[in-house]
Amino acid sequence: MHIAENAFMPQEIPAMTQLHEEERVMLNKLYTLLAQATPDTAAIDAQLDALYHHTTAHFEQENHNMLLIEFRPYPVHKDEHDLALSAMSAAFDHWKTSRDLPALRHYLETELPAWLQQHIATMDMITARFLKMHQDKGGVLEFA
Repeated sequence: MHIAENAFMPQEIPAMTQLHEEERVMLNKLYTLLAQATPDTAAIDAQLDALYHHTTAHFEQENHNMLLIEFRPYPVHKDEHDLALSAMSAAFDHWKTSRDLPALRHYLETELPAWLQQHIATMDMITARFLKMHQDKGGVLEFA
C-alpha cells in the first residue's frame, strides 16, 4: 500500500494542504513498516503515536481557526474530528494490546484513507474556502 503524492485534494489554505501531506507521508512510513516480513512493533508503535499526536494537533488548529472566523458548521466539522480521533485511538489501542496486525492494516489501509479522502474533499474544502475569504478580508489565521 502506498498513498501517492497529491492524493489528497489541495486546499485554498496552503497550511491545510501541508498538514494533509505530512499525514500522507506518515501513513506511507507505516505501510513500509507493516510490509516487513517481521514487523518491528516498537517502530510501528512510535509511528502510530506520532501520527496520533500530529492528527490531534492538526484538528486542534483547524478547530481553533473555525472558531476564530465564527464558522457556522463548526460543530459538525468538530464532531467529525472527534469521531476520527476516537476511531484512531481505538484502532491503535487495539493494536497495542492485541498485536492484531490484520485489524491494524485494515484500519490504516482502508478505513483511515477513505475517511481522509472524504473529509478533505468535503468538509475541509468548504472550511478552507471560508478561511481563505477571512484572510482575503485581512483576517489572520493561526497555523503552526
